[in-house]
Amino acid sequence: MKNNLEIKEIGKVVSVSDPVIKIKGLPSVKIGEVISLNKEKALVLKFAREFTTSLIEEDFVFALLLGKPENIKIGQRVERKGEVLKIPVGESFIGRIVNPLGKDLETGKDIKGEERRILERVPPEITQRGLVREPLETGIKVIDALFPIGRGQRELILGDRKTGKTAVAVDIILNQKNKNVICIYCSIAQKKTEILEILRKFREFGAQKYTIFVCASSSDPLVLQYIAPFSAMVMAEYFRDKGKDVLVVFDDLLKHAWVWREISLLLKFPPGREAYPGDIFYLHARLLERAGKLSDKLGGGSITALPICETKEGDITEYIPTNLISITDGQLYLDSNLFQKGARPAVNIGLSVSRIGSFAQKEYIKEVTQGLKLILSQHKELKRLVQLETKLSEESKKRFKRAEMLLEIFKQEKHKLIDTINQSIMYYIVLAGFLDDLPIYRVKEFEEKFYEFLNDLYPQIKNDLADKGWREELKKEIAVLVEKFKANF
Repeated sequence: MKNNLEIKEIGKVVSVSDPVIKIKGLPSVKIGEVISLNKEKALVLKFAREFTTSLIEEDFVFALLLGKPENIKIGQRVERKGEVLKIPVGESFIGRIVNPLGKDLETGKDIKGEERRILERVPPEITQRGLVREPLETGIKVIDALFPIGRGQRELILGDRKTGKTAVAVDIILNQKNKNVICIYCSIAQKKTEILEILRKFREFGAQKYTIFVCASSSDPLVLQYIAPFSAMVMAEYFRDKGKDVLVVFDDLLKHAWVWREISLLLKFPPGREAYPGDIFYLHARLLERAGKLSDKLGGGSITALPICETKEGDITEYIPTNLISITDGQLYLDSNLFQKGARPAVNIGLSVSRIGSFAQKEYIKEVTQGLKLILSQHKELKRLVQLETKLSEESKKRFKRAEMLLEIFKQEKHKLIDTINQSIMYYIVLAGFLDDLPIYRVKEFEEKFYEFLNDLYPQIKNDLADKGWREELKKEIAVLVEKFKANF
């Protein structure tokens, strides 16, 4: 006779406070497990022992509901499955708009994917990582020239509300077209109108063909907003492990911190600074540490992370921005004052930094941009002297005007992206003094028309620069072209 005895661990719902469910029983359950409540599921995030009214100590479990709270009733049976939350991943997600659990938001159907992976994974060890040396070109001139981003880097984008943070991230994704980079845009607690506008841009420029859109809007359950960035990272790790380069944008992690603070207060975790729980730093550190580049032995794949964080009144010393600055490999700070003055993108050159720097630049752009920061820093001092009507030497006047031209060139409209070869040629033209006789107000016009002139009539110049770098023959050829162009400008 066969023994069909089956052992199950069963509990019951004690209270429901959307999205937190308090469950009595399940003494062996672990944090991160998924428990079953008939048709609904919940994610365990806390277990505790409490004294009941009879002063008897009992075990309770606190879980976040993954479904609808109206389907849950007090006294309802809860069953432990012994499984952790797993996210479907695979090639079938590319071009889709999905929620953090892998459900297609356009068709309403679950995507199976090639495999399922757990939400929390250990980051690669130091010995498993490779050096970040290959550039991730953004098409944004001020970033590619002064704060280059490498494949496998973590670069924070921060600034006040409505200073163009999302626009910069979207442009970087648009620039990855035909560059063998898979992009994942993770929207956390954004309004649906904002999400639809970003989707419209992706479709307009054909970015959806290589992008996965992970969406947890402000109207979605808190638990989906909480797991959204981890879900996006799991999807990125799938492609990285296959030797591919991935770009992940988290928009934004301040809202994610707010979500975790709200959940933590509901779970009665002890509040700390600004009412955030004590593990708020660890929350984002364990997420962003999973980005990076793998060694060639492991396929050489990479995950480039671009977390976004909102500041208040330009204060980058606030709790969450400070945490993220210390975790990442640099930051792009978008200044509201510059934005109001019409600078686009409003990148504050003094407060932005890339800790990878020129290691992630190609030689042809590295050669012409290595002295730009010095020129721009000297420009600040010279500007003060000009305002005081101090008489400058001829050499100082040249340096000042060239810096003014560079700042004018760095102004760039949304979605008008420039490749690094064109950028390099323009920086060389300015720094070599070919435009010293040109009025500042005509620099942008010259730049736009010269790009057209170069691309239409002399594309071999760009090919020559990309293949062989800066040679004296090429510099002379460019000098002739500039004079030829200026004659009809």
